[in-house]
Amino acid sequence: MPLGPDPARAQEARAGLAALRDVAAEGEDDVLAALAVTGEPAAQRVLDDWLDQVADTLRALGEAAGELGLALTGAAPPLADPTTPVPTSPGEVER
Repeated sequence: MPLGPDPARAQEARAGLAALRDVAAEGEDDVLAALAVTGEPAAQRVLDDWLDQVADTLRALGEAAGELGLALTGAAPPLADPTTPVPTSPGEVER
């Protein structure tokens, strides 16, 4: 029977993939907000097409990161809530 990935490394990978997904979504929003009007129809078409391709690429990257993160779900415990205090030693909580 094949062994699965190390749960700690899988959780670390999931956290990185979640961060990548978030950055890609922010980048997509930024690119779409950067649409400029050139006043020249041919140049506008080229610019719009290029920005659409960049946004589509970022969207696909975010989706792939999300899907890969889901694939690792069975190999890692759930990601911790970042607002939850982390125990530093028995009886202590880091705030």
